[in-house]
This record gives sequence, structure tokens and C-alpha cells, in this order.
Amino acid sequence: MALAVRAAARAVAGICALWGLLALSACEGAFGTSPPHAAPTNPSAEGLEGQVELDWGAVTDATRYVIRWDNNAGSATFENEITGVEGTSYTHTGLENFRRYRYRIVAETSGGRGPESVTVSATPGPVPGAVEWTVVTAQNPGHTIHFAETTGANGYRIYFAGTELQVAGRRPVAQFVEADGSPAVREDILVTSGIYYRVVPMNDSRVGTGGPVAASPSRIISDHEVGAAGLAGTAFGLVNDDDCLDVPTALGSINTGVCGASYVARELDEVGLEDLTAQPRAVSDMRFADFDGDGFDDLFSNVAAPASDGGSISLLHLNQGDGEFATSTAVSDLAIGGFGGTLLAADFDNDGDVDLFVPNDQNQGDGARNWLLVNDGEGAFTDVAAAAGVESNPAGDAYVPNGGQAVDFDEDGDVDLLFGSRLLLNDGDGSFSDGSVAANVPVIADEGLKLFDVDLDGDLDLAHHTSAATRLFRNLDGVFDGGEIVDAATIPAVGLGLNACDVNGDGFEDVIVARNNVISGRGTPRTLLNIDGDLHVSAVQRGTAANPDAFLSPNFALACGDQGNDGMIDILSRRGGDETLRLLRGATPLSRRIRLRIVGPGGERNQQGRIVRVVPEGFPNRIMARVVDSGSGLRSQNQYDLLVGTPWPGDYTVTVRFAAGDVTTTLESGDAKIISEDGTIEDIDPDEEE
Repeated sequence: MALAVRAAARAVAGICALWGLLALSACEGAFGTSPPHAAPTNPSAEGLEGQVELDWGAVTDATRYVIRWDNNAGSATFENEITGVEGTSYTHTGLENFRRYRYRIVAETSGGRGPESVTVSATPGPVPGAVEWTVVTAQNPGHTIHFAETTGANGYRIYFAGTELQVAGRRPVAQFVEADGSPAVREDILVTSGIYYRVVPMNDSRVGTGGPVAASPSRIISDHEVGAAGLAGTAFGLVNDDDCLDVPTALGSINTGVCGASYVARELDEVGLEDLTAQPRAVSDMRFADFDGDGFDDLFSNVAAPASDGGSISLLHLNQGDGEFATSTAVSDLAIGGFGGTLLAADFDNDGDVDLFVPNDQNQGDGARNWLLVNDGEGAFTDVAAAAGVESNPAGDAYVPNGGQAVDFDEDGDVDLLFGSRLLLNDGDGSFSDGSVAANVPVIADEGLKLFDVDLDGDLDLAHHTSAATRLFRNLDGVFDGGEIVDAATIPAVGLGLNACDVNGDGFEDVIVARNNVISGRGTPRTLLNIDGDLHVSAVQRGTAANPDAFLSPNFALACGDQGNDGMIDILSRRGGDETLRLLRGATPLSRRIRLRIVGPGGERNQQGRIVRVVPEGFPNRIMARVVDSGSGLRSQNQYDLLVGTPWPGDYTVTVRFAAGDVTTTLESGDAKIISEDGTIEDIDPDEEE
């Protein structure tokens, strides 16, 4: 009889297996099953305020779990039970703080219980608050990890790994070192090491909310012989339809399908650019913009030569739609000459097309002047500099237009001019008025300047670079303070060039400056990383793997752009008169960012100088102000699209100040959006993100 019963049970169990989970409870109730043969794996217990969070691995065929626990100070008895738990996690609430609780997890079916898991324990109590930001600076060797200390923490775990994923989660699967506070130093780490870091606060054994992932400032360095003459600056633009960032004399990709894999130098005489660098023309700066409104970037270039030199004048090369160019005779006929500063492209008269400001050094005695070229929408220009009041500069070296930027500084909808120790405010009627004194603009000769939001308070501060020192002037309600030196040469050095961009993807814009040894005239760019509103020098590796001595070249004119389309800003540097560009690509890309393209009502890329603010809803005091690039630093141009690091969790409010008013939307990390002046919000083609 017993054998018959067991055979019947086996037969019914087989039928139950065929029925599946819908009939499982009924089958168990009628006939029972065998108890589980395994214990739950990888149990964990996490102490929180008045509770413990429990997790464990699932056991095959288990229908429920039992949690056995005790809080005895002596030996564990596990006399208490929590039954009927159907998932693989449970929060044990109503507990006494600072008392140790121990647990074992058991899998169960109606046929009985399986073996117990290993014992885990936790002590409820206060949990540290979130780490808000983390920044890693490099020495040579060494990494210094800076982070925001948080309430309730009595120590920190600094996790590090070779991939971003490895340092994710509350308890990352990665190595860690412990620290009492910020900063923490890891010695003997090479400047070339690409490492991801994440700081998790602790209160005894209780784990707080981890901070954002931070990347070390390592770079992949490559040199590109692309053919550029004179003091030619650096500029990122789009001359064809492959969505890879190009430079005036080379394409960012050709028949490779991979942006940033290499630069391919162009045969200038085959693409209509033979006069761009033809002797005796000495190029000073180059500016990409869609001047004729056909959707492709054209190229304007000024010169570094006496205004009386008729063989060296400004040129406009109009893109024919296929990456080939034709020289505009109308601009050539203007015979614009002089020792040119940073070109500034923006829609100064708000008529929907891109105009151009062409400043020149007027201390040379060569008759040079400034030009304000108003666009008719088809790439033909009329000079209105005299009528606008921007034709002349005050005398003196401090007023020589070297660096510059066009931006709607007073946010009245009209794009203003910053150059040569002056802030000229656009009055909206075709004229400009001098707002320099009211804004306390520093009267100091520059070799690069840039407005950016150093402290994330929503307004634009000023980074100012002379050949020997870099200064930061903070914006206090529209007025710059007296400034502070944030980087001065410790050895005799000079540097021509400055820019500001978020080189490590942490939401704070950093500053990069050229720095060359006085005697050799050679060196490598300096990186000033932004640590919660303060700038700190971080080492940059020198040379390339193939040529370790390649750093012995002068550098100037620095541009920022995501050349590799990996979500991280790369740095492009000119290497003097040897016709070489040096690209410093980020070796540790981060996944958290928002990409923004600010356009006119017809999709035109004509919103240079507009201010965009990106605010994390969970941290409303962090107001990331950005400016659509019009010309940057010193004879440089960053990419048109804005790439904004988003280290904080939750949604982000994005507000664009257009000429007619604000457009606001809510985005999340990972979004890539086109925001139009008419309020339309569209996705950027995902193919452009590859």
C-alpha cells in the first residue's frame, strides 16, 4: 500500500509540474512536495534608522521564505521567525537603534524547510546623507579624491575600478580604501591611469547613499598633421553630414563610421580651400557657422597681418553642401585686414541669421579697425560697426582684442560682446553701449578669456588668462569681484590660450590654459579642475605612446568638443607653426549626461550666445549655466551642441533664454534633445550619439 501511495504521489507531482505555477499552490496543498535542497545564497543585512533591509538569492522551487532572527547580546538562538515571505527581500521594521540583530534565511515549500543560510547581522541606527559631488585630480604620480562630506558619516569608503559599472550600487563590487574625510590620496597612481571612483559614506557599519561616479582625468593623446598656417586657432564644426566634429583643414571621420578615430587632412586645393592658407596669408582665427542658412557650416577666417597688407585679408568660404567650399568675393572685396582677435559669430540683430564681429588690434598704427558684419541671410554682409559704436577700441595694450565671447550677458534677448577689457551691451536698436564699468570688467591685457558658471549659482563668472597667470572673477549680482589668481607659473612660463568646459563630466565646468616654458617655448596644457566652485591644478600626461617626447611642442588655442561621441568633452590644441593639432581625448567616459541643441524655429543653428540653465530637481541650488558657443577663449571655437554632465539622480529642468523669452522643459539623464525657439522639443537622431 505504501508503495502505491508513493507512486500515485509521483504521478500527481508530474501532472502538477505540467500545469505550472498556476496550479502550484493547489498541488502543494493536496499532495505536498519535497523541501528545498539548498540554502539561500549571498544573504545581506543593511542597518537603517529603526530597521534592517534584508536580501538573498532565490532558491529553485522555493515558494516562500522564513526569516529566523534574534537580538540577544550573548549566543544566538534565532527563536524569532518571520514567515510567509514570498520575495527575496524584506525590510524588518520597528527595531531598536544601536542593537545588533542577527538573521538566517530558510527556503520553504509545503513539503518542509530547507537548510539555513549563513548568519548575517546588522545594527540599526542613523544613516549618513548622500555624497553630493566627487572630483579626482591627478598628480604625477598620485590621485587625490575630493568629495562633499555629508551629515551623519564617521568615515567613507572610496571604491575604485576600471569600469563605471563596477562602482555602481550601494555596495559596489570593487576594491575600496577607507578615509576619514576629504580629500583622500592614493599615492603612486600614474597620471595615465583611467580609473572610476565612487565615495560611499559610512556610519559605523551602516552604509549611506553613495555619491556620483567620478572619472580620473587621464587622456588619450594623439597628434594630427592637418596643415594650418600662422597663428590659426582651433575650431570644431560640421562641414558634411556624417555628424562627426570636423576642423577647418581636416575631417573628423571619413569612410570609417567612427567619429574621432582619426583626423583625415584634406587636400585644400581639391575642396575650394586653397586660398585659406596660401602665402602670404597668415591666418589668426577661424569660425564655423551656417552663414547662408543651408544647414552646413561655412568658414570665416581673419588674419594676423598689418591692415595695409592687401595680400592677407579675411575670407569667407561658403559650404556648397557637400563639404566643398567656394570663396565669397563679396567678403574678399571688403579687404578686412589687421592683427585679428577672436571672431564672434551670433545673431546680433535678431533677424534669424548669423552675423559676425571681427575685432582687430588698433595699436599697430596700420589703420586697422573692428568690423560688425550684418548678414542678409544668404552669407552677404554689410558692415555697421561705426553706426553700432563698436568700430574703435581705447588705446593701450589692455584693450587689444585677443580673447572674446558673444553672450546675452544681461539676458534682455540681445547678444552682447565681451572683448579687450570691455563689455559692450547690445541695445537692440543696432547700437551697443559700454557696460564695462557697471559690471567691473577687469582692465587687464588678456591671452584668453571666457564666461562660465564656476560655482553653479546660475550666473556667469569670468576666467581671464594673461601669458603668465590665470585669474577668476566671480559674478556677484551682475558685477565681477576683484578677482583671484588661480594658476600662476611656478617656473618661468608663458601660455597663449584659455577655455572653459566640463572635461570630467561632473556638471562643473573646468578651465584649461596653455602653458609653455619660456626658454623652450614648449609644454603641455594645464588643467584647472573645478572642485565645488574652486579651481585646482590637475596634472596632464605628456606626449603619446609612440612619441614620448612629443610634448616638447608649443601649445595654444584650445577648443572643447565631444570628438569621439562618447559623452565626454575632448580637448583640441594647436601646436604652433608645425601645422599640427593635438587631440586629448577623455580615457574614462561617463554615461550620465544630457545633450542639447538650441535652434531657431526652423531648426537653424543660429542661437550662438544664448544662455541655457540645467537644474537637477533634487538639488535646486545647483544651477548649471551654459552658453551656446559663439567663439571661445582665445581664437577657438567649441562644438555647437551643449554637453551637460548630470551626476545627480532625478529629473532636470532645462530653461533656454531665447530672444523672445524662455522655453522650459523637463529632461532626464541620457536625453539628447533639440530645443527650438518656438518651444518645440525633439529628439536628436540617435545615430548622432554613436
